[in-house]
Amino acid sequence: MSSHRKYSLWLCPLAGSSAQAHLSGIITHYTKTLGAPLFSPHATLFSPVIASSDGDALAQVRDYVAKLHGELCKETLRVGIPFKASSVATGCKYHQCVLLEEQGNPALALANGIARQHWNATNQLDFYPHASLVYGDYTSAKREEIAADVNSKLPEDIEQLSFFAPEIHVVQTTGPCEEWRDIGSIYLSG
Repeated sequence: MSSHRKYSLWLCPLAGSSAQAHLSGIITHYTKTLGAPLFSPHATLFSPVIASSDGDALAQVRDYVAKLHGELCKETLRVGIPFKASSVATGCKYHQCVLLEEQGNPALALANGIARQHWNATNQLDFYPHASLVYGDYTSAKREEIAADVNSKLPEDIEQLSFFAPEIHVVQTTGPCEEWRDIGSIYLSG
């Protein structure tokens, strides 16, 4: 009997971009100062994808991206799904401790909706587009303190943290985040 693994679909800023540098710097800072887990800057598009192997997960995501080709506009497929940074916020979940909210663009919501249909997950909680900055179990007061500190470190123009994701990263997210690994990506234009 094969074991099943959990995978997540991530939208990531391009390596070397301003957004990637800023977000990575913030995440790394709190890893060092709080001992929070280190992870790559990303917005989770959808989770979970359950698969028996990395190859199976990638095949499922290729099928999903083929569906996107019938729904997303050609410009989005060419330049990428936009993540428009809005504001810093706190959440109540470990993986949403302190985060950067997204403005709520239609392409991102549509891509998530198609994923929910593709993986028969239409009963999931409402989609909350965001990019996590700090993971952890902190009190509400500590989360607010961290969020205020994050705000002090952001560029004046928060739009600098916005990005376009031309590919969907498939990340095995079984177990603690120290064990997560990016198994590959599927380009939207492909």
